[in-house]
Amino acid sequence: MQGVGILAGYVLAAVILCIALGWVAARMIAIRLLEQANEQFALLQSHQPLWQWHLRKPRDLIAGRAFGHATVVRDAGALSIISTDGTLFELGLPIDGALDLAHWPILQAQLQSSAAGTLGLMWGTGHVPTCLTPTAIALTPDTRSLHIDLRGLAWQSVNGGTCQPPDVAQMLRLRVQIPAHAVLHLSSIALWTTEPTSHAHDVLIDLPNSDIEQVSASVQNIAMPQFRLPHGISAETMLALRDELRAHWPAALIVPAGATPQAAIPTSHTIANWVGCMFYLMALAWLAAHPPHGLWRPWLEMAGCLLGPLWLVMGLHWGLYATPLAVLAFSGGLAYALFIERHHLPCLWRWPSNGRDWLWPLITIPVTLWLIVLAGHKLQPLPPVHVLTYFGWAWLQQWLMLVVLLRRLEQITGHRPKLAILAVALIFALLHAPNGMLMQLCLVAELWWAWCFLRSRSVLTVGLAHATCALLVQSGLVGGLVRSLEVSARFFL
Repeated sequence: MQGVGILAGYVLAAVILCIALGWVAARMIAIRLLEQANEQFALLQSHQPLWQWHLRKPRDLIAGRAFGHATVVRDAGALSIISTDGTLFELGLPIDGALDLAHWPILQAQLQSSAAGTLGLMWGTGHVPTCLTPTAIALTPDTRSLHIDLRGLAWQSVNGGTCQPPDVAQMLRLRVQIPAHAVLHLSSIALWTTEPTSHAHDVLIDLPNSDIEQVSASVQNIAMPQFRLPHGISAETMLALRDELRAHWPAALIVPAGATPQAAIPTSHTIANWVGCMFYLMALAWLAAHPPHGLWRPWLEMAGCLLGPLWLVMGLHWGLYATPLAVLAFSGGLAYALFIERHHLPCLWRWPSNGRDWLWPLITIPVTLWLIVLAGHKLQPLPPVHVLTYFGWAWLQQWLMLVVLLRRLEQITGHRPKLAILAVALIFALLHAPNGMLMQLCLVAELWWAWCFLRSRSVLTVGLAHATCALLVQSGLVGGLVRSLEVSARFFL
């Protein structure tokens, strides 16, 4: 009976924590959506373009290169694109969601060509080219900026047929032809509207909990309607609704339930973040040089390991590209963990004492397969390099959770493993914020893996189970039960 009571307690705690994690994820998403709407509204009020590209590095283009025979290099805050043989090349602009080319049809570019040439355009729905215009405008050496009205161009399909003027697009490319060895200097591109938008915020729609098509007719021809999301929906549902709305109205203002956007550009905290990171790294160096003693030791060591990674993930500082600040914060915490565990590193490759201890952590694999059968799709192939890399990454994560943190949590809780297991599972889940469903799955899985680890004190099998389950989720559940495996700001992409 005691075992049944313990199991019931774990189940109740897991349910409560899963509900709390879902609320935390939804709250983080709601705050971020409101910040984005405020920024968008501020751009609108100050008559700035909603879509603009500042081209300073090759990675500011799709694939970080030109499509065709041309070389892209950095050049004094802009890009220089050098034609190799004089043939046509294309430059893809990265798009977050979609563009409304019907209501924002004026393309303005700051550029200069060293020789005469032509500039055409191509747009498409999804990632497939739909229509193009071979020559939108001529390039001359004395040209410094271009102003192109997309509505007045002769569009044709990629197969040579006729095309309607562009509407909603998920792809936009420049098609450039200049002589061999000529150089195109390109610094910025923006889309502008010719319609008044001063009263766009007056169109305010509270979305129903059911199909959004119920409200689409009333705002079909409005460039920038404002939508309020329904109450009580999950983080994943918020982003799914955002994506569905943006597919129809790319410029729509989307806010959480009960909120109204205000014209406010988010304050930059770059300097404060750098100062905080430097203090964090100095504190880690001091803790490494003067190891704490007594009751505060496990608390301080855990804080040293976790503050950087938790700030990085829960503060939404890990975006599409890793910044130096993010790398320092994460690697600082990891390096400190390696330092304080330097005498116990053999724990990384300790083998279980018997075959049964090998099998217990792997029980999560058939559970994952069962979830795929119920709520997933056909398994998709994954790149072999990614698969191999993830096994190492999972091993490292479980070493941090079970070897570094769990032992200190046991010390803090007076060697009461039940509380330590709950705490380490919660930490593991929070390191996957704001991906709500993934946080909940990680919590449940880590509860089991931590219990298995306390039986064998081997992280090998847990790392194997973690990697296998995560790869199965990525292959068969992403796009279904799980939106993605991304965390931090990458979850919004």
